[in-house]
Order: sequence, then structure tokens, then C-alpha cells
Amino acid sequence: MGIEADNVIGTIQLTRTTSLVFSVRPWKGRTLAHVRKFVSGEKYEGPTKAGMAMGGDVLMSVIEALTRLKAEAPGAKETQFATVQKARDTNIIVTIIPPDDPKALPNIDVREHVDSETYTGPTKKGVRFPWDKLTEFIGLLEMQARQLGSDEKAQPVLFAEAHPNWVKGAEKAGADKGHGSDSVLQELLPNGPKAFPSEFLDGVKKTENLELPAEPIAVVVLSGGKYAVQSDLGFRHDVRNQVEGNFTYYAQLRGQKTVPVPTVMIDVFRAVKAYENYLRDLRLTLLKAYERKSGHRLMAEHQTREVFKSYGLPWVE
Repeated sequence: MGIEADNVIGTIQLTRTTSLVFSVRPWKGRTLAHVRKFVSGEKYEGPTKAGMAMGGDVLMSVIEALTRLKAEAPGAKETQFATVQKARDTNIIVTIIPPDDPKALPNIDVREHVDSETYTGPTKKGVRFPWDKLTEFIGLLEMQARQLGSDEKAQPVLFAEAHPNWVKGAEKAGADKGHGSDSVLQELLPNGPKAFPSEFLDGVKKTENLELPAEPIAVVVLSGGKYAVQSDLGFRHDVRNQVEGNFTYYAQLRGQKTVPVPTVMIDVFRAVKAYENYLRDLRLTLLKAYERKSGHRLMAEHQTREVFKSYGLPWVE
């Protein structure tokens, strides 16, 4: 691959033959976060000139800019969204690039621009990726930040305060999974979505607690047409029907470890039906709000799916 495996933080596959590789490794006496485009073809396999390297302070500023971009979802028009100073004559500029297909999501360009006596403008030092890779891109930058912060803290200093200011933020990079400055969520879900199943069990008198495993579960059909919820690591619990299976599955998606399952089946049906109706209404409300904000239907659908995924909400039709 051209980079030692121990230095690689992660990879984003862009196309069948291209990917972005994230690594942390030394460069000219400093440990830097590297993002490099790689190709894999018949004639050549390895890194290209497209990519960039960042120190901890610049990396944290780029993460902040991209996190704001994700929250604001400004639309698909070409927009220079943010500028991060890297050196006296060099800035990293985050730009939204409209897609060739108006029905597709826009691309995001993160690129070094120089302003010198001999040249002013963009350079080859940068990367471009589709909007639906933004969350993954930010996540890998946060992993790089934590690694850089850990390496920096390991350096001997006379006083803890002698470490650069960015180190403290790097240690916590990715820890806050909130939605930042997303105005749609601040308005529509200031306290998050309704809890399941607790907010859908009004009037239910009898329940039995079910302990769930840490690993994901799924609803499965057994031989003979019976249902169960089970995991890939050996957990299995037989349920009365698919609706009770969905009740348990939905609860785990919301982070529940112990689930109060109603003993009366009609109570299970009512809770699941009410929750699914709530999710459909919420999805439509979010979709309309994001479309008004971005003016782009596909962007609105993507943002809505991202919200559902982040909160552990099932996408029910």
C-alpha cells in the first residue's frame, strides 16, 4: 500500500479502484495526520499526489469546520464553506462542489490554497469525496486527532500546561456525539426523540424484564414459522410473534439493556404500532424541514437517515 500497516488509522472506499487512506506518521521531524488518495488499477497500485498532511492544531480546526458543515447542510450549490489557516501563505479551504447529476448528493473538497508571489490558488494537496462519506471522514479525522494527542502527551515536558492547547480537545475528539448547531434538530428534537419503550407503555400494568446482550440482535424466523430474537454470539430468545420481536429489537436499538416486555400481547401490539406511527411522522417532519433548509430533496433524505441512524431509530416503511 505504500504506508506501514501500523500507521494506518482507516480507509474510505470511494470507488472500486480509489480510496482515501488515513494514517498518522512522522514527516520531517513531526508526527502528522495524513489523508492520501490511493488507486488500484492494472498499471499502478498505490498512493497518488492527491492528499494532505496536518499537525494537531490544523487537524482540530478542520474537524470543527466539517462538523459544522454536517450540521448546517447548506445545500448543493458551490459554496466556499470554511477556511483554516495552515501556514502564513497557505489555507485549507472546505468547498461544496455541485454534482454533475442534479439528483445526486454534492461533493466536499478539502484542499490547500496558497497565496504567494508566484502563484495564488488551489493546489493538488487535497481530497474530494461525496457528501454521504462525510460522517465517516470526520470519524477517521477524530481517530487521528486522538492518536496525535496521545503521542504529544507522551512527550516529556516540565509542566503539563506546556502541551499545545489543541491536545486537550484532541483527547476528547469524537466523544460528543451530539448534533451541534443543527438548527432543524434544535427546533424539532431539542430533547431527542421519544424513548422506547417507556413512553409507549401508558396504562400497561404487567411486564416481564428481558436482559439483552451487548451485541446486536435481529428478529429471525425459525423452522415451523416461529420467531425469535438472536445475536451472532449465541444469544437467543423465543418471542410470541414478529411484533414482539420488533418490540425487543427496537428497544435495543435505543440502547436498552433490560427491556420491560408486556405480558399481554395487545399491549405489545399497541406500543409497536404507536412507535412506528411516531417514527413515520417524525421522518416526514424532518424530511420537510431539511428540504426547506437545503433546497435539495436528496440532501434532505440523507440528513434524515443520518439522524435516524445516530439516534438508533428504525427506518420503518
